[in-house]
Amino acid sequence: MSRKTRLSLLISSIICTPLTAHAIQITDYWVPKSEYQQAFLLGKFNSKTGNQDTTSYNLTMEGNYDYNLTSLPRNWRVLLDGIANVSHGPNDEDKTDKNIIANAHANVDNYFKEGEKLFWFGSADLGYLDDADDQFAKIGAGIGYGRVINATPLAKTLRVEEELREHGVIIGQMKDTDYLAVARVIDRESEFRSRYGAEEYKSYWFGEIESRLKAAGVLKNGQLGASGAIHMDRVLDAESISVRKHGWVVRGGVGLVVQDFNGNKGDPSLDFEWEYAIPNGYKGQFINTLNYSTVLADHTDQTFRNTMTYTHEIGDRIDWENKWRAVFQVSGGNANDILTNIVSSTFRYYLTNRINLDATVAITNVEDDIDGNNNDDTDVTTFLGVRYRLK
Repeated sequence: MSRKTRLSLLISSIICTPLTAHAIQITDYWVPKSEYQQAFLLGKFNSKTGNQDTTSYNLTMEGNYDYNLTSLPRNWRVLLDGIANVSHGPNDEDKTDKNIIANAHANVDNYFKEGEKLFWFGSADLGYLDDADDQFAKIGAGIGYGRVINATPLAKTLRVEEELREHGVIIGQMKDTDYLAVARVIDRESEFRSRYGAEEYKSYWFGEIESRLKAAGVLKNGQLGASGAIHMDRVLDAESISVRKHGWVVRGGVGLVVQDFNGNKGDPSLDFEWEYAIPNGYKGQFINTLNYSTVLADHTDQTFRNTMTYTHEIGDRIDWENKWRAVFQVSGGNANDILTNIVSSTFRYYLTNRINLDATVAITNVEDDIDGNNNDDTDVTTFLGVRYRLK
């Protein structure tokens, strides 16, 4: 057997083998009421000197924030992201380039009946470019169908059980109902924090989790104990468990471009969005988001965006994230159509729950039927980055 074949089999076994032989699946967690938020800062820097006029460098800072609040009657989501880049070329005559891009999106889904999937929505978008003539603003409304369930609490429950079992705190076999009961308590962390305060809430939160484990009859000596609490805190606080969700949702509606980056105002738009999420066993997560938008102006431009992401937890401190982003911009005027594909693969090592190192390989291809504009060839980029989790 060749080395390449053995490596392929090893990677396949890592991806396809579940954590343990649990009967319960991540998709069994179906609690529409949930809340989570996450925020990150990512810094990347590279420089080169020698065999050139001056030292060249490139510094990139990225930030993003994602807040989700779901319930039976209403879902809220807020997305913020921004990127700042400072670079200098290798020639004495090169100037220092600075670019800042920022976006904000918010939407609310209002279900017509609790427990059902049909809803109406409202949305708002803001955009900022430091070198644009004007800034971007858009509002929208429409109809949607479906639900996407945040099942991260069940993933945390399975990881807590693994840790406690490894250290002999849990010795019995948990039933599916036991996993779900513990997961619902883990999902209520923000409720305990709000009620008891950031300094005291863990003792009440852990106590409620312990009561569920007691009811399941799986605790050695019938109690969690100091050792069990420490091991549980190591998972819930010190480890970073990526978001797990499942389901699908589709939205369609109309929008109004209050103002675009060129100063045009009052153009209507048609918008469509589809999101699909499915876990792969206990370690993997697949998410695909498709967006279509067309502005009904003198020249009807159309934009198709598709983002496909697969994340796999190789270990407690290592994630492997693979992403494919495709953007197809169809010009309604005399400009060329542009197709951009970016494929990236990132190994993420968590030094702590808040700090991790990213090693990324990204391949970018742009097709615009224009020669000599510095994007004729496929671009391959490798870089190391440090990411800090704010929330």
